[in-house]
Amino acid sequence: MKNMAATVEISVPDTLLKAIGTEPAELPRQTLAALIIQAFRKGQLTHAQVGELLDLNRFETDAFLKDAQAFRLCESEEFVADLDSLRRIAK
Repeated sequence: MKNMAATVEISVPDTLLKAIGTEPAELPRQTLAALIIQAFRKGQLTHAQVGELLDLNRFETDAFLKDAQAFRLCESEEFVADLDSLRRIAK
């Protein structure tokens, strides 16, 4: 992980820890990953920035975002538009 500019302390109820199956020691990394995923979905972070923040290479970043189902709305819209174009061309 990169140098941190801010530290956030939160209290997590035992019921939540049990529900998500997480050990307390894993929470900082999982919380950071969740924030990064949200920022990526909103277009606030690029693919490269996600990898840099989590110290992942390009392929690991692809796998991380895929596992998190972190797709940007604009990418989905562009995909649908491209698919429509391909269907028109194929006719």
